[in-house]
Amino acid sequence: MEYYRTRPTHIRIIQIMVLSFVMYMVAALPFFITRGMPFFYYGDYNVQQIPFYMQAHRAIRNGELFLNWNVDLGTTMMTSFSFYLLGSPFFWLTIPFPESAIPYMMPYLMALKYAICAGTAYFYIRKHVIRDESAIIGALLYAFSGFNACNIVFNHFTDVVAFFPLFLYTFDELMEIDHHQDHWFYIPAGKKLVAFSLMTLLMAVINYYFFFGQVVFLLIYFVVRFVPGNRPKQIFRMFLRALFGGTLGCLIGGFYLLQAFYGITGNDRLSELMIGYDAVAYPSMKMLWDIVKSMVMIPDIIGKGTVFYTGEVRVASLAAYLPVFGIAGVVAYFISHKFKKDEYKRLLLVCLIFSFIPILNASFSMFNATYYFRWFYMPILFMAMVTAKMIERGRSIHLKKGVLITNFVYIVILLISIFPSYDKNGDIVFNKLIENTKIYEKQVVGTAVMMVLLVITVFAFPKCLRKIGKKTLKKPIMRLNVLFVLTIFGSVLTLLLMLKAGSDLITDYGKEQWEIQMLKTSPKLEGDEFYRIETDDTATNYEFVWGKSSLHSFISTIPGETFDFLEKTGGINRSVETKIPAEKVGLRAILSQKYYLENSIINKDGIFNNGDGIEEFINVDSQNGIDIYYNENYIPMGIAYDYYIAESDYEEMLNDGIRDKVLSAGVIVSDDDADQLEGELEELPEAYYQAEIPIEFFNMNCEEKRETACVSFKPDTHGFSATTANLDKTKLIFFSVPNMDNFTMTVDGAEAEIINADYGMMAVKVSAGVHEIRADYTPKGYGQGIILTIIGIAVLSAYLVFVRFYKQR
Repeated sequence: MEYYRTRPTHIRIIQIMVLSFVMYMVAALPFFITRGMPFFYYGDYNVQQIPFYMQAHRAIRNGELFLNWNVDLGTTMMTSFSFYLLGSPFFWLTIPFPESAIPYMMPYLMALKYAICAGTAYFYIRKHVIRDESAIIGALLYAFSGFNACNIVFNHFTDVVAFFPLFLYTFDELMEIDHHQDHWFYIPAGKKLVAFSLMTLLMAVINYYFFFGQVVFLLIYFVVRFVPGNRPKQIFRMFLRALFGGTLGCLIGGFYLLQAFYGITGNDRLSELMIGYDAVAYPSMKMLWDIVKSMVMIPDIIGKGTVFYTGEVRVASLAAYLPVFGIAGVVAYFISHKFKKDEYKRLLLVCLIFSFIPILNASFSMFNATYYFRWFYMPILFMAMVTAKMIERGRSIHLKKGVLITNFVYIVILLISIFPSYDKNGDIVFNKLIENTKIYEKQVVGTAVMMVLLVITVFAFPKCLRKIGKKTLKKPIMRLNVLFVLTIFGSVLTLLLMLKAGSDLITDYGKEQWEIQMLKTSPKLEGDEFYRIETDDTATNYEFVWGKSSLHSFISTIPGETFDFLEKTGGINRSVETKIPAEKVGLRAILSQKYYLENSIINKDGIFNNGDGIEEFINVDSQNGIDIYYNENYIPMGIAYDYYIAESDYEEMLNDGIRDKVLSAGVIVSDDDADQLEGELEELPEAYYQAEIPIEFFNMNCEEKRETACVSFKPDTHGFSATTANLDKTKLIFFSVPNMDNFTMTVDGAEAEIINADYGMMAVKVSAGVHEIRADYTPKGYGQGIILTIIGIAVLSAYLVFVRFYKQR
């Protein structure tokens, strides 16, 4: 291998990183030219990734490291952004730059991620192949795989893909101390264990969700690669090394990880586990065909399927395509090792089985009921590696067979896509199995071009071209060199077509308005006090950029208390988006919503444009195509209640209209708290339970609450301060703030009990008069996390001392 190492490793890594960066920018350049900057894509890239970056960037630079009041009903930075970007080295690169630069930096950050993907993949693959050129090809296949291109819409996924090869490399290095080595005494791992622990720390901090899948994969990898051929004593030692190193890395990251873990506790998405028939079979056979299709064709973009498409894979990240080669190299590797016991063949076969069985596939996603394939980047690394192995072999018969089989599967998929079928009238029609035809046509043509070039190269180009005609070349042209150029072309083409498929979903006018309405302007609304707004579907998460607290947010990671509040008070089953139905005027009132913003020039089907609207909301202004409606039943934060409602009584109100508007009359408390409040406050009269509250009476309730609400409410990153109105008697002051663990409250400097109100918000009992209320928040797991981190550092230090002592001894 050293004979074929034509450049030092660090030089090669720099070269391939520069090459990958340039390749990404070449693929994106047409969109910079035709649409201008900032780069605009579609879906979550525009409504999540950019707003999240800008919101978190602003918070970090302002020192708001704990509570964040502009995300949903209030959350913590760790709760909402540890999954998306707080652990990403790429996000922290943006901190020195102004917030306005972030939308312009995003494509360059993605190009940098691709560059690191290629560099780390080369570093891993180079250990397993002979030639530099084949390792570079494998690295490019990994970086520009269909998985990465598919998930550009989920910008933060690539952070994990970029560093996974290093994680795997340090794991291999740690295992090789005992692998097929019959040591009589224990040999300390030293630097290898430290490297694995630090990579464990990095991967866990970058994204805890993907880290769980990586642990599952490493277990499979360990069993498949390191168990065969080793005796129990060796296996036990290897397992203990990995367990100790991984645990140590998690301990050192305890300060970060524990807060992130507690932040998502109670999230409804975590409780949806895969059970029953869904655990052993997919809802449709289409899913299995879709998995195969994703390996041989340019994949579908997120949310827009073509052939074999089912709703279950809409955001599943189902993509395993290697540019140009598809599965040709993998098939060739299996053929060449047909009668051999091979660890990588076993690993890829196990991964294929896992992808075909729902419960095994779900094991990488904490057994979530949603069908995700977001672990495919791990076997893709080995698909790229075995492809690199096959293209450098002297004999090419196996690669030729692999190319032919891949082409055959591709043609079968094309034939199935045009199969006749029956329409609603019973007539036979063709091509009706295809959805999003324009995207599919680009996939078919792009894949066909690459396959034709691959066939020509493998079957017609000699292994070593020394002459062209009668002229002898000074330097022979190797088939490997041609495949290298073809890989560059195919990688750029694959990425270009994926970018175009997503970019074409949004018109130039839509991009222009997105830039004007979200990035360049912010609605000027009256009122300096804290209040919430709400936007329609076409302005989702614009509030993040504007710096406004909103009832409408599209983000998966919010406190579990908010999920409970929405479900039990309003019957709203939140998944990834907080969206309150138009008729829920009671919720809007107690959540201190002051304005509703409708994007009238984009959303032609808006509730106000259609003449429906929301009760008691009136139009007060229009700015940059956004109509502004004022809520006449707006109640400021800190609502004073005379009445309480026991949870058991509230749940007996079957009429949804009663349950919504009654929130303006009484605050819901647990039955135990209701017993304690008896005699100090009044229980809501039974008249309120009988029929829906008329809108006039509801308006009167809101007016009364507005007059007695807190005269001041000032939130900050550590909690909030409030000053009550001059109350005439003892009341419950309700704050629509998630009642997360570790909140403490004082009234006039004296500690006060926080009452869990409305199934997840907070309230406090105060007597007559004017009072100063202060709520302070310490993130759950903050103190314990610091202790875990200190323990982890202490254990690592002790281990290093032991290793030094051992060597000296």
